[in-house]
Amino acid sequence: MGLAGALGAAYEAQLSARPLLTQSLTAAATFALSDVTAQRLAPDGAGSDRTRTAVTALIGLCYFGPALYHYLRFITWLIPGTGLQSTLLKTFCGQLGFGPAVTCVFFGAFLVKDHGLAGGLSRLPRKIRQDLVVTWASELCYWPFVDLICYSSVPVRWIPLGYNIANFLWTIFLSLQASKAVRKVKDDT
Repeated sequence: MGLAGALGAAYEAQLSARPLLTQSLTAAATFALSDVTAQRLAPDGAGSDRTRTAVTALIGLCYFGPALYHYLRFITWLIPGTGLQSTLLKTFCGQLGFGPAVTCVFFGAFLVKDHGLAGGLSRLPRKIRQDLVVTWASELCYWPFVDLICYSSVPVRWIPLGYNIANFLWTIFLSLQASKAVRKVKDDT
């Protein structure tokens, strides 16, 4: 068994023993790695913001991992199957609800990081009005394709890993958007 096979077997064992924890830790690692990559790619060359990376990892660990775990259990129970109709319906539900919710949490966490709990939450409605539609439109160019692939051809228990792999690229984009929007909110205040 090669390295990929051994990693897959180890992941499968942990997924069987502790699915929620495994998926949450995988999301935390993916989010953190994505944020580190986004910071290195940022046009302002601001360097390394470890607090931002920690916040991003916490979003993966405490929100995205558990939320995705429970959402996928619910949506695959509510809409079983891998046929075209069920795949399209699951994709539609995810794009209408789950995606925008993740984006709002992500933006809110960045605002709280920069402005404290009260200051960040007071800025959240404005941030949502300012950036959610643009970010959501971008999501609609990426996530439906990920959904179609995952819901039609990936075993349900492995879908979170598929999403985490796709999320690596998406979180880089979202991190860059969130930090740009936070800078704009700072400039406007």
